[in-house]
Amino acid sequence: MSRLKRAGSVLPVVLALVIGAVFSGLLTGNGGVPMTSVAEAQEQPHQRTITVSGEGRVSVTPDTAQVTLGVQIQKPDLGAAQQEANQKMDAVLAALKTNGVADDQIKTVTYNISVQRDWQKEGQPIIGYQVTHLVQVKVKPMNKVSAVIDAAVAKGANAVNDVVFTVENQDAPLQQAREQAVNNARVKAEQLAKLTGVGLGGPVTVSETSTMPPMPIPMAREAAAPAAAGGAATAVQPGQSEVTVNLTISYAIQ
Repeated sequence: MSRLKRAGSVLPVVLALVIGAVFSGLLTGNGGVPMTSVAEAQEQPHQRTITVSGEGRVSVTPDTAQVTLGVQIQKPDLGAAQQEANQKMDAVLAALKTNGVADDQIKTVTYNISVQRDWQKEGQPIIGYQVTHLVQVKVKPMNKVSAVIDAAVAKGANAVNDVVFTVENQDAPLQQAREQAVNNARVKAEQLAKLTGVGLGGPVTVSETSTMPPMPIPMAREAAAPAAAGGAATAVQPGQSEVTVNLTISYAIQ
């Protein structure tokens, strides 16, 4: 009996300890993690930085052209308009391939049939149909652009919407522009650090935007017409394009 009494007297003490521990955990929150430790983690000092922007620009000569061209036929009868458009487009595509444009460099970008109405008359009666069929042609090397346009026009292309010049491989100019932008940002940061009397550390964050806008040349369908009539060839000048990289860099203050 004495042993049972001693064991029973221990039980209330154990229960009291357990209840006390649970109650303490509820007070501290976060599964028993003391609130003071959370506050200490939130009160770490904010890192001081100098934030600057840098820009790099590299001029490049376009090596690829994208030409959008095709046929636009209007007839009173839809079937007749489609037939003529198909015949002329077949001839245009054949001319492109004869001038070295591969099948995978030709992509249809527009095929549209629209109703033509007389908006001046009551009821706006239908007076015809317009069929538009345009393809985007990738031309490389650049010295073939004029010949490709003139050959297409000679075979019936009466819509030459635009010519866009691009650089097919932009990796090298992008790397050069990026290097310029980093150097430009570093010079600014060093000057600011010197003027404000602080030491400049390494970069903490870096963000980049890069652009190389295409160079479109709007062309009306009459632009290439002289060559088809035996005149001079269509003159197309690619000029220069520019690769631009803009960086925002935050440097640590020492």
